[in-house]
Amino acid sequence: MKKLLPIFFLISTFCTFAQENNRGTIKVQKKGNVYAVLFDNVNNRLVGKDNYGNVLDSAVISFHVMVTIQGIAYEETITGTTLSDIMQSRIRRVDRGTTLFFTNIKVKEKKGTLIDWPKFSAKIGYVLEKEE
Repeated sequence: MKKLLPIFFLISTFCTFAQENNRGTIKVQKKGNVYAVLFDNVNNRLVGKDNYGNVLDSAVISFHVMVTIQGIAYEETITGTTLSDIMQSRIRRVDRGTTLFFTNIKVKEKKGTLIDWPKFSAKIGYVLEKEE
């Protein structure tokens, strides 16, 4: 057992130094046009994604959102990417599953051209129990 301990120490030290050699490495991140628009339910905002998987924070210019919470419909037109503070406080209090509907989405592409994005919906809140 004592003979194996120095050999194990030598091998682990060699592996550690071999993994730390990352000087001179260049990471190229490709950026493309908007491929998808998604709802970020952590930050309560719409973000774009390009075809390489990069998140494009400022791709969404404006949108219209509608949600029904406990039978009351709320809707807003948002300029920018993030939901208003009032709408964020409303959806934080959701204790059941509900759906946000996004329409009139304006997206700015890489070259600066504005395009209309198709409407979509996103589910938030706790998932309702599945019926058996």
